[in-house]
Amino acid sequence: MHVVGVDVGGTNTDAVLLRIDSDQSPKVVATAKTVTSADVFSGMLHVVRQVINDMEIAAIMVGTTHFVNALLQRQGLAKVCTLRLCGPATHAIPPMTNWPQDLKDAVNGLTAFVSGGFFLDGSIITPLDEDEIRSLVRRALTLDISSFCVCGVFSPCQKDQEERVAEIIHEESSTAYITLSHEIAGLGLSERENASILNASLRPLAIRTIRALQGNLPRRIPLFLTKNDGTLLSAEDSMRWPVFTFASGPTNSMIGAAYLSGIDNGIVIDVGGTSMDIGFIVNGRPRQTQANVRLIDDIRVNVSVPDIVSLPLGGGTIIHVNENDGSIRVGPDSVGYRLDQAALAFGGQTITATDIALAAGLTSGIGHSTKHRSCETNEESVPVILCGGGSILMDINQAFAGVTEIIRPAHYAVCNAVGAALCSISATIDSIVDLLPSSIDGGDQRKSELDRLIFEARQQCEQKGAYPDTIHLVELEQVPLAYHTSGHKHRVQLTVVGQLDVTKVKRNEQEKSVEKPFLEVEKETPKDIKPPIHVDLTKKRPVFDDNGVWCIDPIDIEYIAYGTGILGCGGGGESYHCKLWCLEALREKKYEMRVVPPSFFHSSLDLVAAVGFMGAPTVSHELLPNGYECLLAVNAVEKYLLKNISAIYTGEIGGSNGLMGLLVAASKQVPCIDADGVGRAFPRLDQTLALIQGCCPTPACLCDVRGETVMCTDTTISTAQQLEDTFREECTKRGLFVGVCLPPITGEELQKYVFPYSLSRAWFLGEAKFNHRSDAIQAVARAGHGRVLVSDGKVISVERHTAAGFARGHLTIETVGRNLVIDFQNENLIARFDDGEILATVPDLITLVEQDSAEPVSTETIKYGYRVSVLVLPAPEAMTTPRALETVGIKAFGYDLPNYEYIPSHAPINSVWDVFYKKDIDV
Repeated sequence: MHVVGVDVGGTNTDAVLLRIDSDQSPKVVATAKTVTSADVFSGMLHVVRQVINDMEIAAIMVGTTHFVNALLQRQGLAKVCTLRLCGPATHAIPPMTNWPQDLKDAVNGLTAFVSGGFFLDGSIITPLDEDEIRSLVRRALTLDISSFCVCGVFSPCQKDQEERVAEIIHEESSTAYITLSHEIAGLGLSERENASILNASLRPLAIRTIRALQGNLPRRIPLFLTKNDGTLLSAEDSMRWPVFTFASGPTNSMIGAAYLSGIDNGIVIDVGGTSMDIGFIVNGRPRQTQANVRLIDDIRVNVSVPDIVSLPLGGGTIIHVNENDGSIRVGPDSVGYRLDQAALAFGGQTITATDIALAAGLTSGIGHSTKHRSCETNEESVPVILCGGGSILMDINQAFAGVTEIIRPAHYAVCNAVGAALCSISATIDSIVDLLPSSIDGGDQRKSELDRLIFEARQQCEQKGAYPDTIHLVELEQVPLAYHTSGHKHRVQLTVVGQLDVTKVKRNEQEKSVEKPFLEVEKETPKDIKPPIHVDLTKKRPVFDDNGVWCIDPIDIEYIAYGTGILGCGGGGESYHCKLWCLEALREKKYEMRVVPPSFFHSSLDLVAAVGFMGAPTVSHELLPNGYECLLAVNAVEKYLLKNISAIYTGEIGGSNGLMGLLVAASKQVPCIDADGVGRAFPRLDQTLALIQGCCPTPACLCDVRGETVMCTDTTISTAQQLEDTFREECTKRGLFVGVCLPPITGEELQKYVFPYSLSRAWFLGEAKFNHRSDAIQAVARAGHGRVLVSDGKVISVERHTAAGFARGHLTIETVGRNLVIDFQNENLIARFDDGEILATVPDLITLVEQDSAEPVSTETIKYGYRVSVLVLPAPEAMTTPRALETVGIKAFGYDLPNYEYIPSHAPINSVWDVFYKKDIDV
């Protein structure tokens, strides 16, 4: 049996013919390479014809950048009608928030928030209004919009509403293209919706492209496209879900490299004509990205892609030589498909990386010109596998620290095509279910429920065409859901993979049985690809008005959002969605965000209030704010007191709440105070400084996504613990996501009961990260007056459970010679070596960050295999007093450590006024 693998790259299109026998390893029989054609498929068919000859072919597997390039070029895209099923929820962050305006203009046909959506427990936010849906569908069709995206809140757990909307669309138009978000990705509303809209915009193009390929394949050969995760999509599924193919190129190269080299664990470097991709293979498969997936233009999605680093260096990379001073710059531009015309080696006038490789003797036999080329050049070891035609740029005999050997295997130039031919079939489940603790029944219920989900995934995988005996589990993650009343809710994510059984695959049914001839290869000039949009986040200075008010702009938001992630200490929820909310508000010029120091409000006549969200971080990824929860809670408190609030500050600076003070203050057109009530993130309301110091716990108000409020007054609440218990119970009843206004305090009390300059602290952490790319982690630690506890660690185990409503557990990090254990209760609590030596505890801030990106990692997303650094920042002084330690010290979290004494390490917190405003005045 023979199969063909194809890789369509930006410069060349490669094909290989593989022989696959049941009793032998696959064998490369033939290879071919040609210049990528402008229409993609004519060049592909040309190389397929070269390798097939008269062989009987069981299937063709294609990896292509065609669809992602269409988005980059803003060409061939369909207008999309996006229907978000959400009722009154999620309105604060509309579809396509933070998209580049030109791409949004190209894709956005009609967008609407409509009835529907579910809460975590499966209860309905609002019932579907079918007349409303039908009216919007008819309006879209009148506007000649035929591609629809349907995205419902919690639809991965409850798909009924999305499927009913699809039925309504089909009733109105039998030819409409429909993308349902639950078929695209799991939990994470904004990210799933982004991927679904991108998919919907590509549906007509995908259908045209794949039908053109099918119509010209000989002998009606079954066609598959390769997915981002190294598995396969049938031609039919590829027409439905083209978004799954975006990052298939690097994935295929890693799978091919593992096979050709015989190495299952190592680093793969794939060098093409315009770029270099570097990634890891683990057990013969590409390591998938860990978080924050961005497909194009910083659009965040939650589909699986390989964890790679891409560099603008390939065989066609232009080497710029400054004739005046002799300086040399490498790229980032490339001659791309014109390599055989522009490079010196081919008689052109442009010095390329290929010319340098020839001059250095790294390769030979390329080109025909004899022009002179100068050869001037300005923990655990792993093997490195080189692949791609451009890998001739690298010397396999050069030694590198941490590298056992450098290998360039046979057929390295067509490695991507080999990987495409070897892709498997997969199925993924992402759901929220009850998992009882093993202590209750010996683990029977948990095992039964997980077995049920695994069986469901195996069935899906087999239905897609996998050999039943080859299907195996490759990923299983169980994350307990904090605060839920049952204490047993978990998010379960699992993936199974199996080998394709091509004998099950149906042959492509063509309208005519006569085979169509191959198209001749067209050497048209490919369209220019739009470069990624980059915003320069370096060298930012705060802007102040004449009164010394800090005027917030989008880069300030980027800085503060990063800092709030660090100050979240692994909890507090992700800052990303509130960051998008802020950026959208600034872009639309809805509000001005103005920040003042605490000294602006010092009178007993001034009244200020803290705001924030309360709930489970997992829920907040899916049930986005409606934009009014905290605002309505403040308004209700004002109405109760018959007095206006003069300013707003953030309840806690750590995590998603860190930006809420800015948003609510801007909505009310009052200043936001550069302060917060916690100095970090903590799990309970009674851990705010004002309540620790004995301030009155009322009046306080809670508001849910429907706009319903719950007011706590002194007639029902007398202690901070009662406020916490009451609000937590109401929050759970209302979907584990509510806005809160804490008891207002006077300007005089403000000076005693808050942590000043917390927004400044977050800003300086962000400034350190974005201005020190090469040593960001060390820079962030310095900016926070802290230290790097572990600089190079690997997570080797994570255990989680729920207790008393909190997500508790611990993780183990492998370091040089010793293992570091971190316990958490929503936030990280204690860091100690496995021999018992304690290195840090609350209230100091313990934060994990990814080594490559320096991005903070939460306790709910951390997984085995993460490469992390561990930072420890000192707690604000007010949180280290004996009285405060009774509530936020390590003993308050149930630890009895008789041989340990917490020793605070105080450091001053600078404000932006201290560093920038006074200097500006002096100037």
